[in-house]
Amino acid sequence: MNQLAEINQIEVFSTNFGSISHCPRTDLLTLKFSGKTVTYKYPCLQRLNKVINQVDLAKMTDASHSGLEIIFLCGAEDCFVLDIHEILGLKDLLHGTFTMFNLNSTIKDCLQRLI
Repeated sequence: MNQLAEINQIEVFSTNFGSISHCPRTDLLTLKFSGKTVTYKYPCLQRLNKVINQVDLAKMTDASHSGLEIIFLCGAEDCFVLDIHEILGLKDLLHGTFTMFNLNSTIKDCLQRLI
């Protein structure tokens, strides 16, 4: 990602694990997590959220499981290889991000009703 694109980024949500920011100019979301920086469109971030929420955490703690999950989205160039702590961290980051999007949408709806 070039420096000009980073200047236009507005942070949506961040945790100790990573952050998600939005570029209003391109309408793309940038996920910084697990040493990677990946850019997604909103629907792709929604798919990532769905995939992460479907990970069976109990199965990951089983002795027969490798303890790693490979997260790959169809149509995306990158994949993530995550352990259970990283899965929980990404879940937290995505949950907070979509909460912020919903909050922003709710506030916008309330303000439009008042005008």
